[in-house]
Amino acid sequence: PRALCFVAPRRFGSWRLGDAWQQERGPCVVSEYRAFRENVLRNLDDKAFDKPICEALLNQKYFNGIGNYLRAEILYRLKIPPFEKARTVLEALKDQKQERRKKDPSLTLSKKVKLMRKSPDLLELCHTVPMEVITAEKHLLDPEHSDNYATFKNWLQCYLVPGMSSLRDHNGRTIWFQGEPGPMAP
Repeated sequence: PRALCFVAPRRFGSWRLGDAWQQERGPCVVSEYRAFRENVLRNLDDKAFDKPICEALLNQKYFNGIGNYLRAEILYRLKIPPFEKARTVLEALKDQKQERRKKDPSLTLSKKVKLMRKSPDLLELCHTVPMEVITAEKHLLDPEHSDNYATFKNWLQCYLVPGMSSLRDHNGRTIWFQGEPGPMAP
């Protein structure tokens, strides 16, 4: 048997059981990857992307399923400063996709997949990093000792890791990172 537990220590969250996402939430980064990617790239003119990338990643209209520790891990793996403008980071992906098509339109699907695995972009990591947690769930969490997060903590590369820097974003959420915070830092 499995149970879902929702704890909102700051008392601003809520959770409702249902078979559909809330209306304002976008496609799921895990189960609806293509729709998620299209939704982000199609809406780059939205004012949500005027914010730092670390804040945009918590916008569930575009990054449904990404939370605080996931955003830190994703940005860390790509070495993207958390306070870089979101639109700047994401528009580069749009241009990159068009460049890939121009360079080699004959790439087979398996070659494209291999290329993606070697150098994933931000939107791909928004899918693959949560998938790592989901697929490794049995190894990361000990069902006999639900309070033991040692393996999960060892999986983390950035979030809450000693030696990493942290700042509060403009919404009061702590972002963990390495290196410079970026031009939009508070």
